[in-house]
Amino acid sequence: MYGQDKVDLLIRSEKILAAGDTSRALAAFNEILRIYPQSFAAALRLSEIYYQTKEYELAVQYCNVGLDITDDLIESTNRSYERLGLEPDSIGRYRQFVTDQAYMHQLKGKIRIQQNRLLDAENEFKEALELHPKNQSIVLSLAEVLSLQGRLNETKLVLNKAIKRDSGNVQYKMTLGSLYKSIGNIDSAKYHWNEALAFNPDYKWAYLQLGNLYRDELQPDKALEQYNKFIEQDTTSAEVYYRRAVLHIENEKYEEAHSDWQKVVELDSQNADAYRNKGLTNFQLKKYEAAILDFENALHFQPEQNYTHVNIGYCYYLLNKPKTALIYIEKGLTIQPNYSLGHYFKALTYYQLRKKKKACNALSKALKLGFNENEVVQELVKKCL
Repeated sequence: MYGQDKVDLLIRSEKILAAGDTSRALAAFNEILRIYPQSFAAALRLSEIYYQTKEYELAVQYCNVGLDITDDLIESTNRSYERLGLEPDSIGRYRQFVTDQAYMHQLKGKIRIQQNRLLDAENEFKEALELHPKNQSIVLSLAEVLSLQGRLNETKLVLNKAIKRDSGNVQYKMTLGSLYKSIGNIDSAKYHWNEALAFNPDYKWAYLQLGNLYRDELQPDKALEQYNKFIEQDTTSAEVYYRRAVLHIENEKYEEAHSDWQKVVELDSQNADAYRNKGLTNFQLKKYEAAILDFENALHFQPEQNYTHVNIGYCYYLLNKPKTALIYIEKGLTIQPNYSLGHYFKALTYYQLRKKKKACNALSKALKLGFNENEVVQELVKKCL
């Protein structure tokens, strides 16, 4: 590596990191820092990687290395100016060093939050803001750590001051809305999220927040309106399709729900809950064979879902295939022997097989485990009770 230029080494190390080989990337950036001790880029990458891998003490260590490097660069630049008889100009001539320092203080603050050292994090963000007063990301970081400390009035002051300075900044308004929601001031949360949309009608996250808020307030129609607007902006969010599907289910709009579940599994092909819910929706639509396929997909990712085994069994029961139904119901009851609904379905299946004694024993077990007697089909009641 000695014969290689620092830039070449950095490019090579970045490629290793981009390929996902974190261990080799760490070794490569460490080697650069050993050969070129003033490489801020290497120190930066090491601190970021260790932050991502949750090795916070090492991340802080390399943040400090990066800050020392920028301090040295500023000092050496000042000495150079002095030798030339020039006045130092920290803003004009080495603005990048100051920006780098602000970023390092902000990153160090984020690490301190993860370590639950909130006062230290606050101090880091304040130092970052002194270096870069108009950086919205740092302002939001400071607001976050004040909020985490329960200092809500100070949080509002920071954000309101930022809004006055930059009234068109959507993210400030979004954060202020989230803060108001966290303290239960729903009207103020709505106001600030709608203010964000007034400045940027295409800002999808405001629609998501408003949708979630209306959902929590049990206003499904208003929630759906917001989720629809989000999806108009972004058709790639499995989460929003999932949330909209749940609302469709609650409104008994099963065809619409099925369409959304299909989008969820297309976007997130390993989402067991989505497959299960899609199966339940097909069940409501009386599409039992399709429901079975969905339930099987759910089991592929979560094989110990006892109720999904039982649901498959019940579908086979409704398809008049009681022997297959019993196989799945028994699998579910093996996983969770005290599942009352499973025992009830077992009773129905035995009754379909005309095995009255076994059906009545299974029904008795279901009732002992708390199954509601009023939900038992009358024909079975007459035979067993």
